[in-house]
Amino acid sequence: MDTGTISGFDLMDPAVHADPYPTYRWLRDNAPVYRVPGAPLWVVSRYADVERILHDHQTFSSDLGMKVPLMSMVMKDPPDHTRLRQTVNRAFTPRNIQHLAPRIEAIAEDLASGLAGPCEFVQAFANPLPVTVICEMLGVPLKQRARMNRYARDALLASFAATGMGSAELRAEAEAGLAALMAILDEAIALHRATPKDNIISALVAEEARGVVDRAELRHLCALLLIAGHETTANLLANGAHILARDPDLFARLKADPALIPAFVEEMARMKPPLQRLMRRTTRAVEVAGTTIPADVSVMLLPGSANRDTEAWDVPDDLDLDRDNRRHLGFGTGIHVCPGASLTRLEARIAFEVLLKRTAAIEPAPDRPPSPIVGYGAGSLGWNQLPLIVRPA
Repeated sequence: MDTGTISGFDLMDPAVHADPYPTYRWLRDNAPVYRVPGAPLWVVSRYADVERILHDHQTFSSDLGMKVPLMSMVMKDPPDHTRLRQTVNRAFTPRNIQHLAPRIEAIAEDLASGLAGPCEFVQAFANPLPVTVICEMLGVPLKQRARMNRYARDALLASFAATGMGSAELRAEAEAGLAALMAILDEAIALHRATPKDNIISALVAEEARGVVDRAELRHLCALLLIAGHETTANLLANGAHILARDPDLFARLKADPALIPAFVEEMARMKPPLQRLMRRTTRAVEVAGTTIPADVSVMLLPGSANRDTEAWDVPDDLDLDRDNRRHLGFGTGIHVCPGASLTRLEARIAFEVLLKRTAAIEPAPDRPPSPIVGYGAGSLGWNQLPLIVRPA
């Protein structure tokens, strides 16, 4: 996209969804606080402003004034958010995460063993790895994996439509998938209530028994963890493979020195955060970057833009394995920082270690261009299809 022709920010433009970065640059340079024409919506794109807002939940509330049960924890402020977040934190303890490493490696090895020659990477590797991990963590039978993947996508679409980021038709189309997803989770909850196991869903069921969460909150937390637990990781894996396929020098460097893989994962999360847009609502009139935003209006934050702000990063559009990127907003910050970030980092590190060990090269498929995810109101940046050619080691 030619940045010289950009004169605004069209939320519904598929071209912006597929490649938002030229538009982000225009916003940072020309309208760091951009009022969407005809809507009570302000868009904030610079790093310092986005970071400040994410740390100020009193002024910028996560309660958007609408009921979206699936986003129960995401769209709450303290004290309800604190209660639900502590419940999730108790399930995502370091022990619960680290003891998964051998199992994640086994899943990655099994999936990678099937990669040879032309393949569709999203369906062959990027999706099934995190879906399998989160299904096992939530006690969902593995035979449900493919269905869960589809239902989770439908549920995500339904929740976005409910926030006004999509059409009524989109929501109606997705409701069936959401209902099917909840039915599968209800089965798993009942099973683990009767026979507790050493997994996250049993930990959450125990929280319900203690009266910390009610039944509806338990169901929606499980659904949220399922969706967040695979969607963001799948996008991160696909984005990483897409870059490696187009940069053989980077592929060779990581293959020769796997100790650099965590830095690669972190740069991927900075450069291409899987979730590109976050919503907040102002509780009072507030000034941001010289612009007064009124009270009780929606504010859209762009972490994908903030992570490429030249005021925060040197040459931000370049992937730099030596960069100190600890301040990036790929997993958010503040009280709503992603609770599954440690799991995503662990899965991505192991996945790329296995891929690099098992492959001699990854190349773009010359006759099949990749198909980006477009049309998501929350700006999920990834690939629906990523055809690659894998050369086994």
